[in-house]
Amino acid sequence: MKNLIIRYLPVLIIILYGCELSKPRAEGADNELVLVSSFDDRDDIRSILSIIFDDTLYTPQPEPYYKTIWVDPENFNDIKSHVNVIIAAIGTDSSNFGTRLVKKILTNDQYISSIEGNNQLIFSKNIFSRDQNYLIINGPNKNKIIEQSIDQGPWLKKQYDDLLIKRQSVHLFEGSTRQKDLEESLSEKYNWTLKIPWGYTVIRDSSEGKFFWMGRDIPYRWLAVKWEDGLVFSDSSSVHSYVTELPLKYFKNIRYSDFLLKIEPVTFKDYGAWKISGLWESIEEAQGGPFISYLFYDELTDRSFFIHSMIFHPGRDKYLLLRQVDIIAHTFETIPID
Repeated sequence: MKNLIIRYLPVLIIILYGCELSKPRAEGADNELVLVSSFDDRDDIRSILSIIFDDTLYTPQPEPYYKTIWVDPENFNDIKSHVNVIIAAIGTDSSNFGTRLVKKILTNDQYISSIEGNNQLIFSKNIFSRDQNYLIINGPNKNKIIEQSIDQGPWLKKQYDDLLIKRQSVHLFEGSTRQKDLEESLSEKYNWTLKIPWGYTVIRDSSEGKFFWMGRDIPYRWLAVKWEDGLVFSDSSSVHSYVTELPLKYFKNIRYSDFLLKIEPVTFKDYGAWKISGLWESIEEAQGGPFISYLFYDELTDRSFFIHSMIFHPGRDKYLLLRQVDIIAHTFETIPID
């Protein structure tokens, strides 16, 4: 760790280490944070993490986007190749095992800058493995670290989200796992397409209804595309009217729950879009779960598109599954109409 090349940013230090291609791929679940700290610091570290990783999925039970696995500092070598490693310590007490580990890993200048300067969040990539995030949280007190977390949290969170998308995309689309014949069929028939992983089957394909629906079971994942000629919405009110009518019309027995329904402007790919998220529920059975949908207009083909993804995985974690379907949705692209 002494041959590090350091590039200073306003608050963060980015550490470049070794040749990425020569390292094994990082281990572990992409939505797990392996957090190394002493037991005495953990309550304060939880508060700091809640600022950086502040997202929660309601299923309807709250589920954090990223799950934390706590590890004692003396077991650091056992987990150092995990995809998301965070080492955290607060204060300068030399009897604190977390502080000892931080001082061992950082150079003297780095450590001093974390205690006396503004480098309380030290982030790097691919230290021990390929496709790895590596974060050191260290500072003189909790308040100083929180101050920097508020400032740098959004940037840090994006690094974790981007890596999750990268790794999950490899899992979904690498090699022979794509259904390229089906992708090409959609392109030829409808002048739009998306990447379709192995295991998804077509549930409904209607050129007359301008509706395509595919899914995969156990756990259940569904993705549907509905399109219309021209622009079918103008503001949030018209978006609400349009999208809340679609589930019962095309899925027959489900609807969007008013509870936690959220409609917000976003960027989807290069489109100005509306993101609709919340909970779907069956009107026939005690079933439901989270969904994410996007509504946008494509000027190239003069069509409005509604892309809907949802999952059903009762009693189990849902975030990673929903994120996988959302990654598939983000591979959508249109083809110019001749």
